[in-house]
Amino acid sequence: MDRTPATNNNTDTVNRVEAYARLLTVPAVTSWTADREAVHGGDAFEYRAFLAAMEGELRSQHVPGDGRWAAGRRTRRATRGLKKMVKGSDLAAEGARELRQEFADHVRHVNALPGQRQAKAARSADRRASVGAFTAKALNKSVTAAAPAPEAPAAGQPQQDGTQPRGITDLWDRRRGA
Repeated sequence: MDRTPATNNNTDTVNRVEAYARLLTVPAVTSWTADREAVHGGDAFEYRAFLAAMEGELRSQHVPGDGRWAAGRRTRRATRGLKKMVKGSDLAAEGARELRQEFADHVRHVNALPGQRQAKAARSADRRASVGAFTAKALNKSVTAAAPAPEAPAAGQPQQDGTQPRGITDLWDRRRGA
């Protein structure tokens, strides 16, 4: 048995990607997903019709000695795969609808991004300019302002010449005779 790896033909992959790249416009995606939705919706309809016929036939098959629910249990077991096919077709049709809407939203968002970024840059530049102007104004005020004059003590407050206690520990030290 030859275990030589097969030649990797990247051109085949590139051709497939290029074939789908033509779909990346809103009208093409809309058309393609509408076709997929119609195909999967039709499949689901066919599967449901077959499921109804199959369930009707299988439920009517009674074997001697069957219990009350035996035919129903057999029917559920036998139709499980077909029910999954119905569900899968419904999900595929729903996915096609969502893809169509989300792709249109994506294109709209991408087209709006340059304008949003330009507006954000303009707001940022305006904010930087206004902050710079406020900073310059504040610095000019602080440079030109005179040094504050020393405050005179209030009329009701005694001078602190060392005789007045400054904290509670000073009061306790005085009471003890220190």
